[in-house]
Amino acid sequence: MKIKILPFLLSILLLIPGLSIADEEKDGEVYEILDENSAVLTQYAGLPEAGDEYIAGDNRHFRITEVDPEKKQAKARALGQYTLPDVSWLSEDAQPVTAQRRAVALYCTHSDESYKPTDGVSSDEQRGGIYDVAEQFKKALEKQGITVYYSDETHHPHDAGAYRRSRATAASLVEEGVDAVMDIHRDGIPDPESYESEVKGEDTTMVRLLVGRSNQNAEVNKQFAAQIKAVADKLYPGLIKDIYMGKGSYNQDLMGQAILLEFGTFTNDKEDVLTSTGYMADVMNRTLYGGVSGAAGGKKASDGAGSTKSAAENRGGFSGAAWLILLFVVGAIVFAFIASGRGGETMNKFKRTFQEMGGGLFGGRKKGGSDS
Repeated sequence: MKIKILPFLLSILLLIPGLSIADEEKDGEVYEILDENSAVLTQYAGLPEAGDEYIAGDNRHFRITEVDPEKKQAKARALGQYTLPDVSWLSEDAQPVTAQRRAVALYCTHSDESYKPTDGVSSDEQRGGIYDVAEQFKKALEKQGITVYYSDETHHPHDAGAYRRSRATAASLVEEGVDAVMDIHRDGIPDPESYESEVKGEDTTMVRLLVGRSNQNAEVNKQFAAQIKAVADKLYPGLIKDIYMGKGSYNQDLMGQAILLEFGTFTNDKEDVLTSTGYMADVMNRTLYGGVSGAAGGKKASDGAGSTKSAAENRGGFSGAAWLILLFVVGAIVFAFIASGRGGETMNKFKRTFQEMGGGLFGGRKKGGSDS
């Protein structure tokens, strides 16, 4: 009798993980984030940790100080108002830079995530409705003239190992030389109203930006998220919900311009979520590539000191230096002609000197040097 019961019990135990994942009513643990006066700031699907940071929709900045697993609450201390990057250069009518290659990458770590009102379930073990959102987002980005490297690989199950399994996917996409990589999710907060919004008169859902604070790119990732929010807040108020910096890396250590995007929550209508992808595509286009009427904006490039500068700013700085060199050269030639009266000889001497100063960069090579 014992021999017959044992296989039966083992089979039941093997089914338990699948049953817990398929539970549509309880989509993981949800915590309330409270301020110092116990007022609810937001909800977070998952386990918050002391040290996590939260930037609210109105840019109030908080850091979590304590977590109560029994009450499913976390206390947060106010850090003041978070200053978003200056986007005064941004014009709704200006067109993003088009004379450069533009490429981004999309993938989905949590392959089961779905939208219950539309898909019928909150989690689909075969292929979640989140892929419909990712594919619509891909099409919207391509309409902006951006090349999209999109992986529809699945990384089941939805457990602690999902990010480890999706890491290979993310790494292969980064190797394509993309300007940003985005992991597409939906939230697990039960209240649909927490994400419902209206943009340009259309019913839509908001997008939460998640940053992993446990990696060497955390500060750059945070700046990238802040830039996205700054652009969206100016062009499409109500599109970005907030920014949450949680413990972990979310594979964002692979690239400075990596972000996790939560498109609505599982209780939202997927049609409203799909509407948000078009606005989000324009935001990403302008965040990465400008949309400028002057010499600001553009693709971000690290300046080697932890901060970022736009490609347009870098080009502008180089052009300014080039003009100064050119003016110096012209002035020196004119002065030499006036002073010596021997144009040909002066020009030859100046040419040799200029080539040596440039190490062979301008019109010749410096003899005796190495190629290293």
